[in-house]
Amino acid sequence: MNKFLSVTLVLLLLVPFVAFATGNNEQTKSQPAASAPASGTTTGGVPNHKAELVIGSAADINNLDLQAQQDQINNIVLKLTHQPLVYFTNKGTFEPDVATSWEFKDDKHIIFHLDPRAKFSDGSPLTADDVKFTMDRALKSYVANNLAGLVATNVVDVHTVEMEIKTYNNEFVQSLASVPVSILSKKAYESGMKDPYYIGSGPYKFDKWVQGEYVRVVKNPNYWREDQGVSDAIVFKPILEDSSRVIALQTGEIDVCINPPINELQFLKKDKNITVFEKPGSRLFYFAFNVTKKPWDNEKLRQAVACAIDRNSVLQVAVYGKGTPQKTILNRGLWGFYDDMEGFPYDVARAKKLMAEAGYPNGGINTTLLIANSSPYTNIAQVIQANLKEIGINVSIQTVDDATLKATCKSGTQELYLWRWNEDSKVDFVYRDLFYTGSGSNYHHYSDRHADELTDLVATEKDQNKRMQDGIELQKYLVNACPQVPLYIANLVIAYNKNLKGEYLFGGGNHDWSHAYIAQ
Repeated sequence: MNKFLSVTLVLLLLVPFVAFATGNNEQTKSQPAASAPASGTTTGGVPNHKAELVIGSAADINNLDLQAQQDQINNIVLKLTHQPLVYFTNKGTFEPDVATSWEFKDDKHIIFHLDPRAKFSDGSPLTADDVKFTMDRALKSYVANNLAGLVATNVVDVHTVEMEIKTYNNEFVQSLASVPVSILSKKAYESGMKDPYYIGSGPYKFDKWVQGEYVRVVKNPNYWREDQGVSDAIVFKPILEDSSRVIALQTGEIDVCINPPINELQFLKKDKNITVFEKPGSRLFYFAFNVTKKPWDNEKLRQAVACAIDRNSVLQVAVYGKGTPQKTILNRGLWGFYDDMEGFPYDVARAKKLMAEAGYPNGGINTTLLIANSSPYTNIAQVIQANLKEIGINVSIQTVDDATLKATCKSGTQELYLWRWNEDSKVDFVYRDLFYTGSGSNYHHYSDRHADELTDLVATEKDQNKRMQDGIELQKYLVNACPQVPLYIANLVIAYNKNLKGEYLFGGGNHDWSHAYIAQ
């Protein structure tokens, strides 16, 4: 029998159970930043503001073709110029975006109703044809994994689409909130124009990109909602050196400093013109094994290493203690997060016992740890190198850039590595991406039938109590199998001009600046 579910019921089934507390200055998606207090307003009711909001980023923007990239910094820019069908909030809930509502026709068919007002920055209407074009193209692109399970997208009428999925999935709707599957203009692609992916339906539109220097977006004059942004332009300026980024904030060159160095926060807090904001984060930093490389195919040996790592020392050298040590492999704030298993806390005696059980009573292992050439990895690596030496494992540290690290890990030539993972909406983007057999992001090269089966159950089980138990079992199983050693969740720390208004911050750093401005 077909079950027609209201959007409310769908949201109750889909939202994570744990959400982050938010700061007093954060605006909600439904509360336009234009209504935030300012020192004065113009006759049109728009707050007096600095024309440009300048954001100093800690990473370089490298690709603005939505479906050819997955990097956080790119997605933060693209959030301003493009819109997905649904929007993920920093409270852990989902709201309509381009789609006003949706319902499950049955377990395998979902009907989406589009906002008839929606249009692109070139003034052309956004229709069901654009949604189908976007999804069809995404399935053949770099970001196909974002739509795992999608069989087909069919146009019902100009403002209605039907999506067919292989099987019922608790989180399929969430996947449509991913920035890389925001709606593209079919007309722009068919026109033959250069860079058609710049055409979006967001409150801002692309203006200029000088690689390595800045990306600038400006207000979209054809924006179709009332909640137009305040800043006339938003500029993202990569400043990769931490101290230089702080100096740029203090001198007024930038208005927002992403990831300020923790050791300089004490000075920033003393500056009366700067606000330092901190909240619990969701980005997990971890140490990991390529389980196909000997001797790291030995589970007992991996467990011994886990016991030998002093997470508290790692947390201190990485972020001066501004974070939370962690045992489980799931990001905090996600549905079903469970961190109450015994795990492998720091215990050198236990580590040595496990070494003996693994067949290495005297150690004698030489190995290489691959890391990115940036903080906090260099500091973390030194702690782990010293920790493992205590149990007879000699670690050489190999330093490369981020792109080389990811390519090396994907190819499977690494032995050990340090990396991070941020996910704030879908547990499947952790379980399936990082641990499922054959996943392109499974840098552990881990393959286990039981783990795969549990991953599928968490995705498809309708009984939420049973699903919760499956999720807990899966976390316990993966922690015990130890393809990775979870280290800590870093707090979100960000510094900005004290007059910043309308900021909308996410614990993992996926911020939305669409209504932010500097009040004057």
